[in-house]
Amino acid sequence: MPCEDDPDGKPSLVQGIAPAALNLGVELLKAAKDNEDTAAAGAELGKAAHTIAKTVNVVLLPLAAINFGFEKARQYFSGPFTTDLSARLAGIDSAQLIAPKPSIAGPALQGLAFSHDELPLRDMYLALLASAMRKDSFKQAHPAFVEIIKQLSAEEASLLGAAMPSNVTDGKPIVELRLRREQSTGWQLLERHLSHFHNKGVPDENPRVPTMVDNWIRLGLIDVEYQAWIDDHRAYDWVVHRPEFKRHTATHSGAGATVFFQKGILRATAFGCAFGRAVGLWCNETSPEMER
Repeated sequence: MPCEDDPDGKPSLVQGIAPAALNLGVELLKAAKDNEDTAAAGAELGKAAHTIAKTVNVVLLPLAAINFGFEKARQYFSGPFTTDLSARLAGIDSAQLIAPKPSIAGPALQGLAFSHDELPLRDMYLALLASAMRKDSFKQAHPAFVEIIKQLSAEEASLLGAAMPSNVTDGKPIVELRLRREQSTGWQLLERHLSHFHNKGVPDENPRVPTMVDNWIRLGLIDVEYQAWIDDHRAYDWVVHRPEFKRHTATHSGAGATVFFQKGILRATAFGCAFGRAVGLWCNETSPEMER
């Protein structure tokens, strides 16, 4: 497909977009930092209700321009984007609005270009942009948070709020299923990172959850420990009702072996808590009631 502004068909969009996007991205980042109009737009934020739209048009959309070669991104940024972001900032005193730093806005808009049709990820990017545009929260919007979102699937993004405690002092129950055979002093691992946070009704198996938990550990959002546990026996009552526990118990019944679980605790790191607040996983810093 030729470039739209090149009737002769040279160069093609595929051939020309990569270097053009790179050069444009560099220039736009410089412009967002040094351009007087951009700075003026940021200074004038809060003077009237149209200031959000002005920030979108003067600061954010130029940064998003590097992604306009993709039709779906073009449609989103020229349509619902302004409305979506404004909804995130609804009710905020206009005097509290500032222009977001390009180090946050640029990568976040790039992420939106590729994932705006996946609602959980889109919500995270929009919440991060909104945090970066508020005087009371812009310091919480760390540039690394964009890269965290990029390394999450939509399914992970939808589960993360329920999985993570919202402060570093609380924890959530998690277990390993293990098998011990008669006359053996050791044990065999059957299931890693078995949890209950992804079930609101009748428990069902989701074989992707252990991988998600490992990914969240890798990203520095949580810690999991099996040498410590929640000091409340009721916190682990759900384990024996899990389909995984029932399945392994049925498989090994009468085989001279015992299926048991090792209690553990899942905690949010300080980095994870900051990420959760910046991307809208929680409305406040109060830990939600533990699911039992």
